[in-house]
Amino acid sequence: MNLTWGVYSIQGKAANGSHVGANDRAATRWFVRWRVNGNSHKRTFDRKGYAKTFHESLISAKARGLEADNRGIPLAEGADPRAAEVRRVAETRSRSFESYCTDVWWPNTGDHMEEKNRAGHRKNMKDAIAWLRYRDGDPRVGAKPDTELGASIRLDDLDSDDIKYALRRRRNHNDRTTAVNDRQIAAAVEKHHDIALDLAPIAASDRTVQAFWVTLKMIIRSAAASRQVDRACLEGGAAMAPRPKRQPVSQRLVPSIQEVFDLADAISELGPRMADGRRAGERLRALVLVGGTLGGRPGELAAHHPEWIDVEDDLTHVIFRGSETPFYDREAGVAGRKIRPLKHRQVGEFRAVPALADVAEVLTTHIERGYCLADRTFTSPTGTAPLTWGNITSIYWRPACERVFGGSGKAELAAMPPKTLRKAAITFWLDSGISLSQAAEWAGHSEDVAQRYYAGRVSPGFAREAALLAQGAANQRRERDR
Repeated sequence: MNLTWGVYSIQGKAANGSHVGANDRAATRWFVRWRVNGNSHKRTFDRKGYAKTFHESLISAKARGLEADNRGIPLAEGADPRAAEVRRVAETRSRSFESYCTDVWWPNTGDHMEEKNRAGHRKNMKDAIAWLRYRDGDPRVGAKPDTELGASIRLDDLDSDDIKYALRRRRNHNDRTTAVNDRQIAAAVEKHHDIALDLAPIAASDRTVQAFWVTLKMIIRSAAASRQVDRACLEGGAAMAPRPKRQPVSQRLVPSIQEVFDLADAISELGPRMADGRRAGERLRALVLVGGTLGGRPGELAAHHPEWIDVEDDLTHVIFRGSETPFYDREAGVAGRKIRPLKHRQVGEFRAVPALADVAEVLTTHIERGYCLADRTFTSPTGTAPLTWGNITSIYWRPACERVFGGSGKAELAAMPPKTLRKAAITFWLDSGISLSQAAEWAGHSEDVAQRYYAGRVSPGFAREAALLAQGAANQRRERDR
């Protein structure tokens, strides 16, 4: 059989994945592309010399008219390609993607992850295992051992098309939305309602797809490090898993400091009356003020202890030492509450943030009235259990937000999550003239994060900015006329 060969020049790849010339100093890997009877092939090498040697072997095979195996690798002159392939398969037993994940990668990696990250990566791994299987019409089915229809794809068969297929499945898959739609359909069937249902589209967010892509890269890179898979199978995947777009600052509305106080007043008027005649929401007034002026994360507010409030020289500092979020993972046997170190901090590290006099007064009143527990500054509205944000959302948080922002020029804030209080506090600090470095220290993250994700706007228009520009222009005119 006479084969048609097509051999292309060696190309380089930079550390960031971009393609460069083979002689470019930025190249860290090199790859060769070629065709055999119209079928495309590619190999990547860690050394330029290896790529050059292999490229020369392809040029020689083309000139001599040699046969090739089903991978496009030239065979020795006179060799039977079918016999060579049988020998290769007999000598090389590749793991399947599923086997590598469950027997190698997860045992070596899973135990070293933080609980929440572990659950996320495990879910992503299981989804990848479910989708990376030989499908109907796949020409690889039956070509090697363990390649029957529906079997997990062998690592030596895994290519970029498989990875892209998994990413496409991830994009068009959403467990929660599917469950909601299924409940609506079941309810309609049970009531025999012949109506058009408004079902939500089943699609995953950019953040979810990006998280899946991160897990997939971790698995493939681990397998590639032990020479079980070609790392080039990841090529083209990043374009299908874009990073979530950062919201422009001009669209990042947050409550003003006055609106934070209004929100605290609104939430204090909700709920049943307590023994002291006040509404149960009064227990949450200080919570809103601390979150909206001192920048505590929701989990840090839930974990806060009364003794973490320090008063010295008439200045009150609120200290954040830990974070708490209820977390349940049946598979890992994890359930309940656990106070963890501050985000990105070691055990024992803390942040101390000075409180406004009005906030300090509300905090003092909160403690004097017995609205806290011995180990919790903020509690449930009943005062008998630790604070759980999910339990107060529909009865207290959302109605209070609706009272303050519903029908206003910032109506979108009526549906804001509690973490927006933290953004409001950071924006308040920066608008008040606090340096970016100091604001970042109080917030517990880098200056870049403060600017890129937290700094917002308290007004939907640009009246304040226009006034600043006018003042700046007036100052320049005065300087010029002197």
